[in-house]
Amino acid sequence: MNFSHYSDRPVALAVDLVNTLQTGEDTIGEPAQFEAFINEYRDMWEDVATLPEPAELGKVHRLRESLRSVFESPDHATASDRINKILNDYGAIPRVSVHNGEPHLHFEPAQGNLICWLGAITAMGLATVLIEHGMERFGVCNAGDCEDVFVDSSRNRSRLHCSTTCSTREAVASYRRRQAE
Repeated sequence: MNFSHYSDRPVALAVDLVNTLQTGEDTIGEPAQFEAFINEYRDMWEDVATLPEPAELGKVHRLRESLRSVFESPDHATASDRINKILNDYGAIPRVSVHNGEPHLHFEPAQGNLICWLGAITAMGLATVLIEHGMERFGVCNAGDCEDVFVDSSRNRSRLHCSTTCSTREAVASYRRRQAE
């Protein structure tokens, strides 16, 4: 399933950002780690934003918590409220942009700060998924030892795990429990 052109990479960025914190291990706990992480998406932001100061890393962590809360929302209304708060907090302003001769819509903060850009672009990506595909597309891995989030792109909205690794591990554990009984 393809999400809209606007949301593919922003949604992946939102998922990847949320998943940088797992069971107490923060893979962007240091400024250099965050810079390495965000450089994977450099083509999206290098012309519109600048890297934050090292002292601003806590703001990225707060954004990550806000994005996680969207995935953990119990219903559409709560998810909508949480996304709207992120869009407001990070100054998402709609702009028509032209690339390769084709106009399309961007939601970017006016000030060019990478943290604000990150909040606006990821929240807008999640908003697009919520509006076009529903709350059922947001998930938190059902594996007992995993806290990763994901966006379900399966046809029947049946995904329960963040990856085939977690799915396989859970299936094997279930099989072994049944065999032991």
